[in-house]
Amino acid sequence: MFTQADLRSQASRHPFLVAMAAGLVAGVAAAGSDRVLDRLVTDKQKRRDRRVREAPAHQMAGPYLAAKVLGRRLNTVEKKRARTAFSILYGLGWGIIHARLTARFPRLTRWGGFPFAVPFFCACDGLIAPALGVSPTLRRIPWQPSAKELGNHVAWTAAAELVHRVAGDRS
Repeated sequence: MFTQADLRSQASRHPFLVAMAAGLVAGVAAAGSDRVLDRLVTDKQKRRDRRVREAPAHQMAGPYLAAKVLGRRLNTVEKKRARTAFSILYGLGWGIIHARLTARFPRLTRWGGFPFAVPFFCACDGLIAPALGVSPTLRRIPWQPSAKELGNHVAWTAAAELVHRVAGDRS
């Protein structure tokens, strides 16, 4: 079994792996957050949300992008696989981006990473998803689903920060 010192020693030699692990663990935390926070969104807001988009961007991105790459509609099994693949790639990619940015700008790690979480949400849901055609702009999405997504980004970032702290990357 590894001791805390062993874990920190390994982490300092493999920051890239710690970053990827942080992103994957954070993805699991955000999925849990999504389930919990979804209960706070009223049925009325959910209906309004469905009028402007089929599902939140993180649920649509995998199938949407896979269908674009393959040039055809996906069946149910392919959509599920595309969602899983996207979740993994999203976690790995944003785990690396998060680690690089927080190493360069340590203030982003304050308060469990909250200063990273808000721009992370704005980048993903406000810019990237609409630019790729995965989701409409934030102005078209009702406020409760957007607040839930912001909460998911806060949970993602807090979990990623926790992994870095356990690994000894943060104090």
